[in-house]
Amino acid sequence: MRDVAVVAYCRTAIAKARRGALNQTHGIPMAAHVIREVTARAGLDPQVVEDVVLGCGLPEGATGHNIARNAALFSGCGTGVPGLTINRYCGSGLNAASIVANRIANGEMQVGIAGGVESISLVQFNLNLNHFVYEPLQHQFPGVWWTMIQTADYVADRYAIGREAQDAYVVESQKRVAAAISAGKLAQEITPFETVMSVKDKETGEISEKTVLLTEDEGPRPGTTLEGLSSLEPVNARGTVTAGNASQLSDGAAAVVMMDAELAAQKNLTVLGLFRGMQLAAVAPKEMSIAVAPAIQRLMKHHGLAMGDIDLWELHEAFAVTTLFNQAELDTPWEITNVNGGAIALGHPYGMSGIRYLGSTLMELDRRNKHKAIIGVCTAGGMATAAYLERS
Repeated sequence: MRDVAVVAYCRTAIAKARRGALNQTHGIPMAAHVIREVTARAGLDPQVVEDVVLGCGLPEGATGHNIARNAALFSGCGTGVPGLTINRYCGSGLNAASIVANRIANGEMQVGIAGGVESISLVQFNLNLNHFVYEPLQHQFPGVWWTMIQTADYVADRYAIGREAQDAYVVESQKRVAAAISAGKLAQEITPFETVMSVKDKETGEISEKTVLLTEDEGPRPGTTLEGLSSLEPVNARGTVTAGNASQLSDGAAAVVMMDAELAAQKNLTVLGLFRGMQLAAVAPKEMSIAVAPAIQRLMKHHGLAMGDIDLWELHEAFAVTTLFNQAELDTPWEITNVNGGAIALGHPYGMSGIRYLGSTLMELDRRNKHKAIIGVCTAGGMATAAYLERS
């Protein structure tokens, strides 16, 4: 088996769904932008790419019609570069990376792009819900069709993770994101993207368009306080999830170039790190948030890893309760867990997030001169993906 190197990473800044800079940007130019930029960052001719695999949580409409192939074409890769779109909801990006990595490791190809894209603005609010629910399965497993907020409330209640603990976690996460921004860490990931957004005048209701250059994440609220969070009403009656302790609905795209590590060395390319592998886990659909821990435990067992081997942990912030449960279950040290904050502050474009975790975690390993990291991402339906990364 060949070692699989990640030689470049980039992403768009993350924009607020419906109100942000990407609120009318089609998925094709968004994904094509990061494909084009990540190939340039790698220093490669786009036509050497042998496959483009994109994760997308809602692959229809503006992110449908095999967006991976279409974005590859629009990016300038050429007609000879194929594309594959996959969906495992929030785990889609990591699954895309795993597919590319496996093909490289098995010698089927040498260079591939893995990415993720989501336009919640253009897709989520216009979904095709014709025959969406299949009643016999819903009767057996109603949680399959619960909202993610319902699953988070269920986990918070069942495992006694209270509102105050969730809100306190958010305050710390926002602080970590603010510190990462101040240090210039996030700017290193972001490729500026010029687009046209729709703007609604609050007083007249008139809608206009303006050209914008998206260079910074729109979600972070550095002034977040426990008092402010505690004043927010729960989304569901008797629940604990609020707009403040849940990841934000957002738009964005990200990509990595992955290649045979020996080839990368021959070409004297910068290697961010190695993608060592991915594992999955599944639980009852209504307990979606808790699946990260068993996925990570399976991953560590497969690779013969001990807790003390790991230098960085990235536990998905679908909700504050998600991170709190899995951190407690795994007992990861807070000082090396989600060190630059997470999706509650930054936002969570479903298909993009796994790629963002992959790229940003490798960059943080380099800053710290550390070597091993684990990423865990829960996903709709009661599943989770976990990946093991290594920097030599």
